[in-house]
Amino acid sequence: MKIRTLIVALATTVLSSLAAQASVQVFTSQSAFQAASSQLGTDSFQDLSVNEALDGPLLRQAGGHSYRVSALDGLENQFYATAGENGAVWLGSNRVDAHLLFDNFASNLRAIGGNFLATTYTGEAWPAARLTLTLTDAQGSTTQELDLSGASSIGFLGFVSSSHLLSLDIAVSSSSLSVFPTVENFQLGMAAAVPEPSSAVLLLGGLLLLPALRARKSATK
Repeated sequence: MKIRTLIVALATTVLSSLAAQASVQVFTSQSAFQAASSQLGTDSFQDLSVNEALDGPLLRQAGGHSYRVSALDGLENQFYATAGENGAVWLGSNRVDAHLLFDNFASNLRAIGGNFLATTYTGEAWPAARLTLTLTDAQGSTTQELDLSGASSIGFLGFVSSSHLLSLDIAVSSSSLSVFPTVENFQLGMAAAVPEPSSAVLLLGGLLLLPALRARKSATK
């Protein structure tokens, strides 16, 4: 009975692990996101001219990873880059009712994140706002709210998926002022190495054989 109980507990752990692999992890800590990712590349937008309207979509690189970003509101596809804090460049839409759409990722990418904020007409970070980020992968969509009322007015969010990334949509969901969805240091990468599902299945199969082997041994005594 003790062996049976142990097998059931271990089998439950293995199956839970397999279920967890087919999911999206959401990170509010940049260090935790980096630990769960590998081969991360960052697009800091330093090559863009600030205080100028930019026609989209933009084809960009985050390290060695290519992607496309659009600023969509049903009428235009236009960006506006501003000089951020500590020499950063912030990429935002050029219309307050637009949303930023990141897509056209390579099929092997699983990690996506960045620093997100809302900026005013004068290019300042606005704290009294909330953003809605929607990640879509091959399995469906995951939505996360980002409250920018913290001291820095800039929040980090990262996602690590078990399947192919399709898009990341960023929109202002609420604000006490008309503001623009904005990104700083956009990141793309792979997921950190995890045990292959096949290994877990083999382990589970071995555990399930233990009762049969024990019974055979008892029968030969």
